Amino acid sequence: MQKVMIDPNKPASYKDYDVVPTIRITLSRKKQYADEDRFTVFIAALKKDAWIKHGNMIVEYSISNGVPLEYEEWSQSF
Repeated sequence: MQKVMIDPNKPASYKDYDVVPTIRITLSRKKQYADEDRFTVFIAALKKDAWIKHGNMIVEYSISNGVPLEYEEWSQSF
């Protein structure tokens, strides 16, 4: 097993490794019709403004008591 020497306070330390960030968002509501378009725009902004070239984004929906609505989860690799 290789130990990865990444310092979260120094973003440049990630450049030497093949790391894939995962962004997980949990919303306390059901999926809405426009969500997929909204998150696609959000990913485009991450790639442009935050310089995240690739990663995974997962959006989970839950009902008010925190129980996940698994059938409504949305994810995309970019």
